[in-house]
Amino acid sequence: MGFDTFPLINGTSQSAPIDRLFIKGILTIKHIIMTKFKYASTNEAIIYESVINRKGKKPINKILMGTYVEIINENGDWVEVKSAGPDGWMNSSDLSDDMGLKIFFLDVGQGDGVLLEVGKYKILIDAGPNKSMYNYLTKWQYKYLIDKGEKIHIDYLIVSHFDIDHYKGFIKILDDARFTFGTIVHAGILKFAAKDNPYNSGLGDTISSNGKTYLTKIFDNLLTVNEQASFNRDVTAFMKTLQNAEIQKAKRYEQGDILIDKQIEGQNFRIEVLAPFIENINNNKVFVYWEDDGKTINGHSLVLKVTFGNRTILLGGDLNTFSQNYLIEKYAPNNPFEVDVAKSCHHGSSDFTENFMKLINPFATVISSGDNEGHAHPRADAIGCAGKYSKSKRPLVYSTELARSTDLKNQKILYGMINLRCNGHDIYMSQMKEVKNNSDLWDSYEVK
Repeated sequence: MGFDTFPLINGTSQSAPIDRLFIKGILTIKHIIMTKFKYASTNEAIIYESVINRKGKKPINKILMGTYVEIINENGDWVEVKSAGPDGWMNSSDLSDDMGLKIFFLDVGQGDGVLLEVGKYKILIDAGPNKSMYNYLTKWQYKYLIDKGEKIHIDYLIVSHFDIDHYKGFIKILDDARFTFGTIVHAGILKFAAKDNPYNSGLGDTISSNGKTYLTKIFDNLLTVNEQASFNRDVTAFMKTLQNAEIQKAKRYEQGDILIDKQIEGQNFRIEVLAPFIENINNNKVFVYWEDDGKTINGHSLVLKVTFGNRTILLGGDLNTFSQNYLIEKYAPNNPFEVDVAKSCHHGSSDFTENFMKLINPFATVISSGDNEGHAHPRADAIGCAGKYSKSKRPLVYSTELARSTDLKNQKILYGMINLRCNGHDIYMSQMKEVKNNSDLWDSYEVK
């Protein structure tokens, strides 16, 4: 359970004693509280300073759907809560025992970094090129665990592909003994050092067959790699840290694999792998090689489709024109790519196809990018097409870079983050307002 950018006190599940108290001269009896915590069941649920004549008075806080609250007191249809920001009173109709699905698209600069929480699961999909994800996890999201001396367990650490703007941020997380890990998930392609590279590509050897080129070097279990050639500097650092971390397994996933398929809070939760595809040449597993190393490693990013209830999200790594056309051909005439929300491929690059965007056809798109002037992401055509190829009459296009702002008074950068909340039926997406007050932090939209 996450605390939505603010550290909170963790509640425990237990019965509370019945006691009596006087509220505004009227004797009441507290209900027996079977659990001492709940979650907001409506988006931007209001917390009031007080309750008078059974009505909330003076809104002092708004919290997103799925936000954890600790129950302090009860009075009829009202409960006193401790939550992110000022504490106060909420109507019980705005609370639920179910957290739902929460996805945090973190501003990691030029790169991708996503945290997903649902049920007992904590899942990281990429972590950017720097320590932004690490700082967020340790100083905000899971500070309550650290303060209690508990470990932070990441069930799945997913590397969409081994470009540094997607995986380098994992190194500091893996190196911190306060974290433990279930499964490391990856696509199977690593980068070799340029100097003294014995292979004909920085990704390994390639072969030709029927006029096409294929990459033959595929890695499966990263914990048992026995490679004579040197990996590049950052992959070497990652692999070294991996060996020292508390990890149960590290496995390559490909098209057709299922990471999770569970019933959570009465909803089906599923993460399926739509790509990369493995080809078979002379009984050997290979990847198609496109033009150069960069196009190839990006094009074979893990493509994940997340389902919760009847809502869907697509996470497409750094797919490009080559790989998108390839996937369209592989899946034709079927279309598994249509979803409600999509993370834009390759940070809003111009290297995409309109046909693939038409297939995705989301209500909302999230672009994760930074200020790297060499890339100039997000590109104008990517933003425009994200809106054009949408099933919504009023498409939502979010950018972690545009969500970032600067506090000129205190000379601080306020990092951007896009919040997604889903109860299996409804999706809300939110970002913090640049000018905000305690009673209204969020700019939110329903995804429809």
